[in-house]
Amino acid sequence: MSDLRRGLAALALVLAGPAAAAEVAVLPLPFAVEEFRGPGSYLARIAPTADPALRRPGREGPVALAWGAGGAAALTLADGEVSVIPLRGNPSGLGERPADAIPHARQAAEGPIKAYLASPRTDYGHGVLGDSVEAGTLVIEERRPVQAGPGVQKVPVTVTRLEAGPDAVFEDLEPRLADLDGDGVPEILVVRSSKSAGAALVIAGRREGVWRMVAETPAIGTSNRWLNPGPVADFDRNGKPDIVVVRTPHIDGVLQVWTWDGGGLRLLHEKAGYSTHAQGSTALDNAAAADLDGDGTPEIVAPTLDRRAIAILSVGRGIDERARIPLPAPTGRGLAVLGTGRGARIVVALEDGRVAVVKP
Repeated sequence: MSDLRRGLAALALVLAGPAAAAEVAVLPLPFAVEEFRGPGSYLARIAPTADPALRRPGREGPVALAWGAGGAAALTLADGEVSVIPLRGNPSGLGERPADAIPHARQAAEGPIKAYLASPRTDYGHGVLGDSVEAGTLVIEERRPVQAGPGVQKVPVTVTRLEAGPDAVFEDLEPRLADLDGDGVPEILVVRSSKSAGAALVIAGRREGVWRMVAETPAIGTSNRWLNPGPVADFDRNGKPDIVVVRTPHIDGVLQVWTWDGGGLRLLHEKAGYSTHAQGSTALDNAAAADLDGDGTPEIVAPTLDRRAIAILSVGRGIDERARIPLPAPTGRGLAVLGTGRGARIVVALEDGRVAVVKP
């Protein structure tokens, strides 16, 4: 029996109870995790090009990345278990943060589109993301086709800068890219906050060749109130992408599901009691979408309000909590799902530097 299987069995007994039919184990890592990135992140996508350990046969699947002062590792699914692949260096050196981005920012990229947050501002004064610096500008870079010609051709790049406005900031660290309207060009999701009304989710899109803000949710309505966007997927199988948002995750944690409808956003359902962010943390990716039961419809995986358990939620006529799985410590540094269906594993970077593996 492997060390991970022994850990699964032992910890499952400790956590057993009405809410804990799943198995939970602490992954044996030789370092405390300070940073975590899921399979869809910029770093996880480019890591295989930078480290030969990830290019060996049998390691072609999606990876999550974890690192700290004592080391770094890629986590991947192999034969039903989460496999740990030591990395040579710190993944943060792979260019996740552009030179002119705000502190702790992460770029997002999809095809020829790259987006990140720049123009540091300190006048908003909320500090929910760990410091007083917010962004004034959403930068969008788009690579254009190279014209045929002799010699080496430089790839043309068009840069668009969208401003938050004089009374607002982008209270975020990483834009999220998702093709909401199905035209093949991703829209960009980001949090914009105003001093008078708090946070709203805003959508930037390219329309008739020009990038501009095309939709937004209503603002929370109170200053210094924030929301954290989550995964995008078709949670109710109606053919339209849905967006998970957790409003005020440090207060009542209202998980909302918004859908893209007719060029705008419409609220489908909401349910209180979930939190995808720890106050003052720079880790925003604490929820995931994954088909965990193999029925073709993704579920939402998100921490409970106290962050001491994860919930598995399905969306239909409402939001239904199908399972609640206690954890050995609060979440806080990141969450990802490796694999799909009954063989999927939920990987949770805990607040205390450990990583938990959940077999739902």
